[in-house]
Amino acid sequence: MEKISVKELIEFREKSSGKAKSNFGFKLKNRKAKEKNDDSKDSGGDYWVISTSSIYNTFKYGKDEYYDEKINDVVSRQNKTESDNQKVMYQRNLDVLYNFKEFDLHHLRPLDIENFHSVHKEQKIISVSSLPIYINPSLVFSFERNGMKEIGAVALIPKLNGYKKSELGMFCEMLYKFLHKHYANDYKIAEDFCIAIDTFNAQKIIYIELTTGQVPRLIDSTIDEIKSI
Repeated sequence: MEKISVKELIEFREKSSGKAKSNFGFKLKNRKAKEKNDDSKDSGGDYWVISTSSIYNTFKYGKDEYYDEKINDVVSRQNKTESDNQKVMYQRNLDVLYNFKEFDLHHLRPLDIENFHSVHKEQKIISVSSLPIYINPSLVFSFERNGMKEIGAVALIPKLNGYKKSELGMFCEMLYKFLHKHYANDYKIAEDFCIAIDTFNAQKIIYIELTTGQVPRLIDSTIDEIKSI
């Protein structure tokens, strides 16, 4: 069957109970798999690549210089274009970049990352109660802490107007499931470095917030509801 994105799980939850919700849930669990998987489906595609790439580089390399470089470049492109749609796109990405200049990414990454791990397309689909759920980690990284090898990840989630904190928590929950499935045999999962970031609102969820009950776990109950349709 076709993979189900976290965005689609959120869309299912947003639908009022009744025929529309049942029809959407039935469609999710019964549609056939496409021949090609499209990674842009759940990442926001190219629309947000300007801001997302800068946040990605800032997190990966631990330097803030990428914001100003990208802002100057985007302002220049915005001034040159005559397309109203492009002007809006550039401005929305600029707004994200300005927000992240005030957002401390550095305390969200280990000081001494030893390795960044490649993520293959097939790894991004995690079976949850026999349904294929798609999660696209932006960065997966390993490090050593107190003599123990640990693994963490960050998912950058762009969307116009962003997500509610409970919805962002669903991305974080799936990110943890991804780490557990693929790395638990070789690493301790770093719950304090398993992070989903809503780039539009510059807000974050750390997996510890789910384990302590500050943010609800919604993945399993949502999938159970879909399967019951």
